[in-house]
Amino acid sequence: MKKLIPVLVALLTICNSHATLGQAFSGPFIKKVVIDPGHGGRDPGALSPDKKIREKDINLAVSKYLGQEINTHYPEIEVLYTRQKDVAVDLDKRGIMASEQHADVFISIHVNSARRSTSVTVGPETWVFGGDRSQRRDDSYDVVLKENEVIKFEEDYKTKYEGFDPDNPQSMIVFNFQKEAIMRQSKILGSCIQQSLRKGPLRGTEKDRGMKEGGFVVLAYCSMPAVLVELGFINSAMDRKVLGSTDGQKKLARQLFLGFEDYLKTYAENGKMYEKVPEDKKPASVYYHIQVAASKTALPQGHMLFKSHPDIKYIVCEDHIYTHKYFLGSFADLKEASVFCEKIREKHFPDAFVIAVQNGKLVPIIP
Repeated sequence: MKKLIPVLVALLTICNSHATLGQAFSGPFIKKVVIDPGHGGRDPGALSPDKKIREKDINLAVSKYLGQEINTHYPEIEVLYTRQKDVAVDLDKRGIMASEQHADVFISIHVNSARRSTSVTVGPETWVFGGDRSQRRDDSYDVVLKENEVIKFEEDYKTKYEGFDPDNPQSMIVFNFQKEAIMRQSKILGSCIQQSLRKGPLRGTEKDRGMKEGGFVVLAYCSMPAVLVELGFINSAMDRKVLGSTDGQKKLARQLFLGFEDYLKTYAENGKMYEKVPEDKKPASVYYHIQVAASKTALPQGHMLFKSHPDIKYIVCEDHIYTHKYFLGSFADLKEASVFCEKIREKHFPDAFVIAVQNGKLVPIIP
């Protein structure tokens, strides 16, 4: 622990100053993207039931196709990779490389696997760094443990990651000092990518697996908006047909690119709000609320959510899968909203988060 925390704190302090300053000017913000093909070398990642299809190969192929898409449509954006061939790269070095290169976005690409094989499609999910969620008792946290467990392939990992046990999710609290502003931007990026993947060849089940939070080591070392994407499940026969084919990999990369492009446009648009605008032309004020639930259709008035919280309100987002967003509180100050959010999380809604609303519409949060 003593060896790990000072290095991370110093790194995040230096690199976060770069990221924060970059957000204070108008115009295009995204100048450099780091794409991280998960696993590699002696670490194959997840394997198909017959062991012939390896996650590390899928990750690398999709990463390169994604990089090509970005280079083609946005040649001014520099694309870097944590690996461009079948080699092993330590988890910490992936994020550190992105921070040292002053990257503006970090996208880590992976393929999921479940405890049991299935013949049905399962689909994608997107993760952002979210500290300790070890109290969850569902299968989702297996993903965090599985991805962090790869540090065991690294030499002398017990000394290098002193105080961190990949088999014990509670030890992930060591990474909880990640900057809140970067985490908020990561959620916007993750949301854009997840929504795009849901429109691609691996839409998955009717229920969106969604964007989740977890203590991924590879994301903990990033000082910029960062996501980890699980494209689909390698032990799903339907998912594997897409994951294992060149055509499928290109289509997945295309959807990743479209999600990135949505974030890029949103981020660039945000910059315009920093420009000086005449008083009579200024946009309506932004208010911050705490989202506690979402549904595809309006919940009935007799729903338990309204009974337990009669002051709850909602907005409708027609372009989202879950159109109705239910929230508590209303704040003009983001810090006040964040404090209230923490209180809400401690009580009844552990997954609550802050949203921004302007003119009755959901808008990105600008730190």
